Amino acid sequence: MPRVTFLHPDGKSGEVPADFSLLEAAEQLGFPLNHDCGGNASCTTCRVDVIAGGENLSDIDFDEQDLLDREALTEQYHRLGCQARVLGDVIVQVPEEKWGEPGVGKSGEMKMSQE
Repeated sequence: MPRVTFLHPDGKSGEVPADFSLLEAAEQLGFPLNHDCGGNASCTTCRVDVIAGGENLSDIDFDEQDLLDREALTEQYHRLGCQARVLGDVIVQVPEEKWGEPGVGKSGEMKMSQE
C-alpha cells in the first residue's frame, strides 16, 4: 500500500489503499484536512503542496485545474486533496494559512506521527 505523509505541525503519515484521494487518506489517518465544500472540488480549502511523489498522484483533470487557475495556484505542485488520487508514496505539505483558527499551528515546526 502507498504511504502518504502530511507535513504540518499536526501531521500524520501512514499507509492507505491505492486510489484513495488525499482527502480520504487524511481521514483514514486521523488528520483533519479542511474541506469546506465536502470534497466536491468547489473550493480550495483542501489544497496541498506536493513535496515529493507528484508522479504518484492521478493526473489533474479539467475541473481541478480550472479551480486552481481561478485561485492563481498555477504551479504544478498545487493539488486539491479531494481530487488527487494516491497511486504510490507521496509527501504533501498542508499550508498553515488554510488550517484551522488563526494563530493555531504557527510554530513552524514540522512533525508527524507514525501510524
